[in-house]
This record gives sequence, structure tokens and C-alpha cells, in this order.
Amino acid sequence: MSKLLIFGDSILKGVTYADSIGKYKLCKPDYSRLEEQGYEVINLSKMGATINYCERVLREEITEYDENNIVLFEYGGNDCDYRWKEVSDSPETEHCAAVSHERFEDMYRDCVAYAKSMGAEVLVSNLVPLDSERYMNWISRGLNYDSILGWLGDKNMLYRWHESYNRITERIADAFKAKLVDLRSVFLTAHNFENLICKDGIHPTEDGHKLICATVTKAVLENS
Repeated sequence: MSKLLIFGDSILKGVTYADSIGKYKLCKPDYSRLEEQGYEVINLSKMGATINYCERVLREEITEYDENNIVLFEYGGNDCDYRWKEVSDSPETEHCAAVSHERFEDMYRDCVAYAKSMGAEVLVSNLVPLDSERYMNWISRGLNYDSILGWLGDKNMLYRWHESYNRITERIADAFKAKLVDLRSVFLTAHNFENLICKDGIHPTEDGHKLICATVTKAVLENS
């Protein structure tokens, strides 16, 4: 039996924001179609995870060479994030992302190389796009909106910065000849995009998670 091991953050974990209860909740991803096809799906995604987390847990979970393993990576959304209270309090100073571009790419490459060295077939997911308007409103809650906006330059910088990390994931997939799971395109081309992203501007709704599961399932089956 082939194993699909998913290493990602809250997006592939299935986290969504529920307006009805005013907090985040988990929508368990539905990979039943893969399981029906004989795949064991092991979802090791974690809310808030960055590539730093992946580097550690990957080596804990994959300790033996196994050509039946399929590894799916999905990182970047937390890596590119900032401490928004610090930005709000001191917009005139320099601020660094959780993981710099250079370190993100280096560590991501190391993770992909390790998985391949252990016999796994590797898939790399690009990033689900964020909604700059909603995300700006979300990160500035209880903070100084104008200070954060002044530091950014314009609210669409949120999208562009996120996109710069997305480009790294796509570059890595290409460099390692790993199949790209193109979540970004299926969201960007959806006519109901506003119904696929939560009010926080970054987490998928339940419908968004259904789209993710369908896209991942299709990618895995096409790659088998």
C-alpha cells in the first residue's frame, strides 16, 4: 500500500474560520477517494507550521527508505508572515518575516532532497492566494491600521509578498522535477473565489477545503 504523507500548515490541515462560533475550527480533509484507491493518507500538517517545523518532523517521520511513500509539501503562508503588533507599534523600523526568502528556499530544498533520498515520490503544493482586503482588516484588528498600511506601502503588498514565497515553491518543484499541485490556479480562476476564502482573508472556507481535497486527490492519482 502506498502512503501519502502530507507535510503542511493549517491550509492542508483543514483549518477554517467559523463565523457562527467566532473562532477557528477543523474541517477534516476528505481523502476517501484516495483511500478507496489503496492509499494510506497520513496528514502531518500543523497550524502555524513553517519550513522550520517541516525540517524537524520530516526526519522523525521518514526514517527508512521506502519507494511506496508519496510526500506532499505545502509551506510558505506562515513563513512570510510578520509580527503585526510590532509593525503597528514601530512602522518606522525594519521588520523581518518569520523565515527569510533565502532561508525558506534553502530549507525547503533540503526537505525535498531528503524525502527524495529516502525513496519518496515528491509533490509540492503552491500557495492558496490570500485576499488582501480581508487580510489587512484581519491583521490590523486592535492595532493601528494606518501604521501597518504605511509600513506596507499599500494593502496589495500583502498579496505580492505572499506571491514572492509562492514563486519559490514553484521554483523548487521545477528544480527537483516534482509534480506541482497547483492550488493557486484553481482558486484564482474560481468565479466564486469570495466564497472560498474566510473573513480572515487567508484560510479557506469549507467549500475552499473541498476544492483543495479534490485538487490534491486529482494530482496524486494522475501522478500514480
